[in-house]
Amino acid sequence: MIQLLTFDLDNTLWETETVVMAAEQTLLQWLDQHAPRFTQQLDGDTRRALRQEVLAADPTLRHRVTALRIAVLEHGLRKAGYTPEQATELAQAGFEVFLEARHALTFFPHCEPLLEELARHYQLATISNGNADVRRLGLEKYFKIIVSADEIGLSKPDPAPFLAALERAGVEPQQALHIGDHPVDDIQGARGVGLHTLWFNRLGLAWSGAERPHGEVRCLSEIPDWLKNYQG
Repeated sequence: MIQLLTFDLDNTLWETETVVMAAEQTLLQWLDQHAPRFTQQLDGDTRRALRQEVLAADPTLRHRVTALRIAVLEHGLRKAGYTPEQATELAQAGFEVFLEARHALTFFPHCEPLLEELARHYQLATISNGNADVRRLGLEKYFKIIVSADEIGLSKPDPAPFLAALERAGVEPQQALHIGDHPVDDIQGARGVGLHTLWFNRLGLAWSGAERPHGEVRCLSEIPDWLKNYQG
């Protein structure tokens, strides 16, 4: 019997790509004003290369999106000629600007009513590789457990985030269902730990993963009925 529902966040409860692109543009505008040497001295190609340069120096940052983004900013600011102290201060302030804009998003239809209904019958958890925070979005009242790659230091499909959610909920894998959009990070990762899986396929894509999910929905509103009928 399912007792725990774990949710991916980005592209499962809201659309992400356009939000992140807009947040990055907001950050660039802020840098243009507060750290003009960054935008004046680093062209687009140089800025795009910063991430790989930082990861080459510290590969462990790959699973920690917040620390990685701050490190990339700081690296770029130093390259642009700011002192280490200035770069650290500006990178932290700039990241806060980005993070605020990163949360200027719109929930997919039926998101809040769905979570409100499900929270009456199940424990709910979030398992995210990104740095969106349900507490900044007013959704923390629905989720008892919040797991992020930033905190764990490993990202889906690694078992660690799923195992952390199971441990905090006090349930076995066969008592949990993971809901997410990504065939590998969400479905393959969750199946590898022994969770039931539900693929949120909003765009109606053909399945591209290995082992298929236990179920598939196109709209969040379909989840309660699917759960009632699921015999897994």
